[in-house]
Amino acid sequence: MQFQTPVNLPTSPQRLTPDSHAVLLGSCFAQHIGERMVQSLPDGHVALNPCGTLYNPHSLLHTAQWLTTEGQGPTADLCFEGRDGLWHHRLFSTDVSATSREACWAQVEERIAAARTVAQRMTHLFVTLSTDHIYRLRADESVIVANCHKEPAAHFREEIYPLQQMIEEWSAWVEWWQGTHPQCQLIFTLSPYRYAKYGMHGNQLSKARLLLLIDALQERFGERVSYFPAYEILMDELRDYRFYEADMLHPSHVAVDYIWERFTEWAFSPTLTEYATERERLRRDFAHHILHPESPEAQAFLRQREARRQAFLEKYGGRFAT
Repeated sequence: MQFQTPVNLPTSPQRLTPDSHAVLLGSCFAQHIGERMVQSLPDGHVALNPCGTLYNPHSLLHTAQWLTTEGQGPTADLCFEGRDGLWHHRLFSTDVSATSREACWAQVEERIAAARTVAQRMTHLFVTLSTDHIYRLRADESVIVANCHKEPAAHFREEIYPLQQMIEEWSAWVEWWQGTHPQCQLIFTLSPYRYAKYGMHGNQLSKARLLLLIDALQERFGERVSYFPAYEILMDELRDYRFYEADMLHPSHVAVDYIWERFTEWAFSPTLTEYATERERLRRDFAHHILHPESPEAQAFLRQREARRQAFLEKYGGRFAT
């Protein structure tokens, strides 16, 4: 008797190896998966949410454009002082906050520059969409903010971003991007977070429109655009409130761990799986707190740890830094 509906994974894209460089953009779910990716690939091979967590396709597309197009990027005029006394940027999350305009803008420039360094060698771009609802700044309706930064709701106008416009904008960029990054794989996921504020029906409609966007891009660009079914794994395979946090909206740590396991099956090459396992073992070794370093037992552990580190460096060409 079977008590699950297994989600069959699609054909794997160009698999990640220890030489891969990945950029991950998107919602809190992308952050969870991205943090695990940082631990799995060599230092400096992953750029994770340089603008902080992002949710809507418009903000995510802008970030992808900034990282891949010379001369494009955020502008300092969208820095503002919030009600909390801190300076923020309209197109970044609250991760980018400072006590002065200059310090806020310096954070923006630093984050974009660091992510561009990875993007220049990028082999995989992961984009996690979450909602097609956007917020326009009423003072300048050409500005679609990435985060409202707890400003009064009256400062913004919420609307659903038109599906056809999303398809056209993303298609134009992907077509250009294919020509400049011919070996790079674009992989979409859909956040399992449920927007209860839309109502459950409204939440499903929002997710459905995002799936239609992804499907349209896959149909147009073929194998260069992939989809990993994280949303379906939680909705259909796990399908139980015990896989949610206490708010019944966010996936639990157990759910994220399970989806991560399925993701590594799908996206990791055998070489990267072996590399990541050995790297994590070394990280645990070096994180181990030694109470009595002069004891014979501790000295033996230190010798064994160093031997394992040297073996790792010889095997993988020095990709591990303690």
